[in-house]
Amino acid sequence: MNRIYFDNAATSPLDPEVKKIMHEIMDEIGNPSSIHQEGRQAKTILEKARKTVASLLNVAPGEIFFTSTGTEADNMAIRCSIDDLGVKHIISSKIEHHAVLHSVEYCHHKGIKVS
Repeated sequence: MNRIYFDNAATSPLDPEVKKIMHEIMDEIGNPSSIHQEGRQAKTILEKARKTVASLLNVAPGEIFFTSTGTEADNMAIRCSIDDLGVKHIISSKIEHHAVLHSVEYCHHKGIKVS
């Protein structure tokens, strides 16, 4: 019997082309915020990735933000929507991931209407 894997929430298989590129740069080191050679190289790699993603999505590179986790991305999206877009009402569900629920709960305490 063929099995079908549906639990792709955080474990989706990598696209072969993405995997190849990741393997090519996996041994690179450096903080992209540093000014030494390794940092500048890391910044170059990061900005190339940002431009590639922006091109694929037909947006400006400045609109692409990389986060280290899904939780960080959820928090940033919700909180920045309130701060930058003036969101005053959030509609959510109890079946949301805790990262979303906790951010929404935080917003409720900040005076945002939550349904």
